[in-house]
Amino acid sequence: MKIRFSQYSLRLSLLGIVIGIGQYFTPIYSSHILYIGIVIYLMGFLCGVIAFGKLEKGLMKYFSLASFVLIPLLIMLGMLFFAMNFGEN
Repeated sequence: MKIRFSQYSLRLSLLGIVIGIGQYFTPIYSSHILYIGIVIYLMGFLCGVIAFGKLEKGLMKYFSLASFVLIPLLIMLGMLFFAMNFGEN
């Protein structure tokens, strides 16, 4: 059975997110591993764009497209909460 781009998109995006978040919870931090996670995530996003362009059926193709907006939004909110807590000192 042929694997669709939307399935590649979901798997690569999740793997990139897990690698990126995992760097903050492990004692061994390497910027190279973080960059690899970012590249894997961007490859998943690219597969999502291709799946969207090919008009593949299903909702999996929207995961990487939505996460590309939600992840920077969560980072900005985290920085905002950090700034609010830092300002109270």
